[in-house]
Order: sequence, then structure tokens, then C-alpha cells
Amino acid sequence: MKYETFEAEFIKQNKQLRLVLGVVILLLAIILFFVCTDKKYFVLKNSSLVSSRPLLTWACEESFQSITKGKPEKDLIEESILNELKTTAFNVSSDEILNVLAIKENLCRIIVKGDGKVRSFLINFKSSSGFPFYYKLSEINETELNQSELALTKGDK
Repeated sequence: MKYETFEAEFIKQNKQLRLVLGVVILLLAIILFFVCTDKKYFVLKNSSLVSSRPLLTWACEESFQSITKGKPEKDLIEESILNELKTTAFNVSSDEILNVLAIKENLCRIIVKGDGKVRSFLINFKSSSGFPFYYKLSEINETELNQSELALTKGDK
């Protein structure tokens, strides 16, 4: 094979490779565009993820624990509650958290045991995508602990 025919064949193959590479890059760009712009909506009927609301229960537990330890977490608690905690002490012993239940969209119940007592608290949250963890504690109310809730706590821990 002469150098001229080799060079001509090489240039021809090189052009074909460039063309194939260009087509592949174009197809990959189109696929990437469709993947990035496609919106998937998952239907989670009767899913435990929807009913348990893991972020709400986590925020409930963490915000309550931070208050009882005397170090309220500003990212999880509203400013009005933080100001109130500066003037008034919140003295609740929570040696053990027995249960955290998401009751409604922005409401949870936390059942704690401390100083030989079992206590129940309803905690209200405000939700916003502007908050660091989507939820901020806005209200705490102590409630009576009924027998059905007490039975729930015995199965957990």
C-alpha cells in the first residue's frame, strides 16, 4: 500500500468516525434533555412513607429534644418560641422517647418518659420550602395520655 492511498483511506475513515461521534453526542444530548425535563409523579397509595412522614417525625423529635436539653435548635424552632424559651424555662425530663407519631400534615405527638412519668405532647409545625428543614416547631401542648397510646409505646421499646 502506498502512502497516498493510506492517507486517503485514513482521512476517509477519520471523517466517518467524526460523523458517528457527532451523531452519538447529539443523541446523548437529546436523551439528557428529556431525562432532565421529564417529571415523574409517583403514586404512593397506602405507602408507609406517606403515612409516617419521616421528615416530620424527625423534626418533631429533634426540636423537642433540643428544647428539653436547653439548647433549642434555631433551624427547627420558630423565633417566637425561641424568644419565649429565653424568658421561661421549659422543664420536662425526657430520659427516653417512647413514640413519635405524625398525626396530621403539620401535627405530631411525642410520648416521652422521664422522672418515672410518661407524658404526651402535641407539637404543631409550620411548613415552608424556605425553612432549612421544611418544618419549624410553632406550638407545644401537653395532653393526657390515653390507654391506646400507652399500649402503642409498649410495643415500640
